[in-house]
Amino acid sequence: MPLATRFLAGLAAVATLAVPVTAPAATREYFVAAEEVLWDFAPTGAGLHAGGDHRGGIPRPWAGNTRKRKVRYIEYTDATFATRKPQPEWLGILGPIIRAEVGDTVVVHFWNRARGAYGIHPHGFRYTKDNEGAFYGTPGGGGRIPPGGRFTYTWTADEGSGPGPGDPSSLVWWYHSHVDEPADVNRGLLGPIIVTARGQARADASPADVDREFVVLFMIFNENRSGEAKNERGLMHSVSGYVFGGPPGLVMDSGQRVRWHLLGMGNETDLHTAHWHGKTLRFRGRNTDVIELLPGSMATADMLADNPGTWLFHCHVGDHMDAGMFTTFTVRPP
Repeated sequence: MPLATRFLAGLAAVATLAVPVTAPAATREYFVAAEEVLWDFAPTGAGLHAGGDHRGGIPRPWAGNTRKRKVRYIEYTDATFATRKPQPEWLGILGPIIRAEVGDTVVVHFWNRARGAYGIHPHGFRYTKDNEGAFYGTPGGGGRIPPGGRFTYTWTADEGSGPGPGDPSSLVWWYHSHVDEPADVNRGLLGPIIVTARGQARADASPADVDREFVVLFMIFNENRSGEAKNERGLMHSVSGYVFGGPPGLVMDSGQRVRWHLLGMGNETDLHTAHWHGKTLRFRGRNTDVIELLPGSMATADMLADNPGTWLFHCHVGDHMDAGMFTTFTVRPP
């Protein structure tokens, strides 16, 4: 082979090695309905003891008052909307996880099966005006879908949707209804989006460097009538829609790399400090065991599950903890 030809061939080989090989961008479809449900904020009725004067059972004034009418996002397997898609117990009241890898397109087929007008507005994704999913007097946007109505949203996970320098390989974002936003999210219409960095995702868009993921919501659901908004009996200080010991299923094996996605939503009383007993986490370049959350907050932190036991996980605001904003997580021994 002539020298010039060998030189050009070598340059081509170097150029090929310099370009990362990633899977082509995917289009990921979801089938999601808004549906009315009867939700129990304390389904076991047992109650977790966490100090104070709690002696088992749900304390007053919440005892006997934990079942409420809510509206939730429910995922289905296909366009027939006939078969519900199972979701982890630990998601609680949250809607399904909508996943994407940077570069992907997400298509959500939405059917409003509830009696009110609702929609889906995403955080983090790039979208056109017609796919904003918010209603505030401007035309279009799929923001106000009437009862029985349908709409298909198309969103893109661009570079701004994914992790930035120094972030972990995936980040959490919100989606929620945005017709009467405060009322809609209080009804239960909210859920997580998780976007993984380009080239760092499994086929289902989950991060390849993580063994277990959990998404946890800290929020006070106000179940009072408008005239009695501050009645403690109707304030459900919940972790993912459960009080005094939920959600179930926060279980991991010793040695697993665990990613926690935390979400905060609600009102001016929703100032939360999520605290794990027994373990520290890596969060935004520092080690910590407390993460601060405001309404609309989104936080992602990593834990190495290397301390076996069942540990308390709670909001560190005193009034919130006393009102039931706590649960446990379990690290199983090797």
